[in-house]
Amino acid sequence: MLWRQRMQDLSRNVGKPHAPLFAPLTLAASAQIEAISVDEMVLDATRLRKNASEMRRILGLNAVVCAVPSAMERECIGATVTSDSHPRLAASLEAVRQIASADSSEPVLVAALTGPVTLFAQTRAAGADLDSEAAFDAIGSTLATLTRLYAEAGVHVLQFHESTSPDESDLDHWKGALGTAGNVARFHRVPPLLVMDSAPSSWPAQMVACPTHTQHAGAMPRAHGRAWSADPAAWPRLPGDNASERYVTTVADLPSDMPVATIKSWVDRCR
Repeated sequence: MLWRQRMQDLSRNVGKPHAPLFAPLTLAASAQIEAISVDEMVLDATRLRKNASEMRRILGLNAVVCAVPSAMERECIGATVTSDSHPRLAASLEAVRQIASADSSEPVLVAALTGPVTLFAQTRAAGADLDSEAAFDAIGSTLATLTRLYAEAGVHVLQFHESTSPDESDLDHWKGALGTAGNVARFHRVPPLLVMDSAPSSWPAQMVACPTHTQHAGAMPRAHGRAWSADPAAWPRLPGDNASERYVTTVADLPSDMPVATIKSWVDRCR
């Protein structure tokens, strides 16, 4: 239970510094374990559980990645979101429940979701005609519901990934959407990490900042994480005890065609 307790501490900005939990996003690549397509795997809870859990075992990690940013979040906006309202969501939540109840090694369960400004851009690109305030309100409500569903299923870490930055005029709406989801996560003692392709002008208070080394190389005032490249060749060595970052992930899911053996070699090399 050590790592799970440490993640609860991270959600509350308490606890002593420690070597970070390493949780690279490796969901797509795990489909190779059963030689099936990623699309096939993410719609089948049992296969998702088996492959994600086996990937964790092969890599020797303490975290299982059960969801990564996808079109699922966009399709949930404006809809009634329940645990069975979307096939991919239903499979992901059920995989979380299965691992939480069956894995005696008690790994940390991780779900990564698309962030609100990226979802806003996606809805605009799809032809939705909503003003910013209404759009971010709907997106914030959807992400808060997804956060609650994952927390109730048994997730211990939630990540929100942004592939774009908010316009200055949308900054408050963006922070409000993140704040809604972040408050739900912290209520469940789940740290809500924010990962961005470009550094924001400030990291919203409800989020646990997870900057890249380029965005912010040193320690931050509050407990925080770190985002590494989705190219393992660019990975540095993991910091040791008393590190300023308590969690290390990747900015995106690793490529689905990257051989598992190659990923393992990079994981072993960075330790």
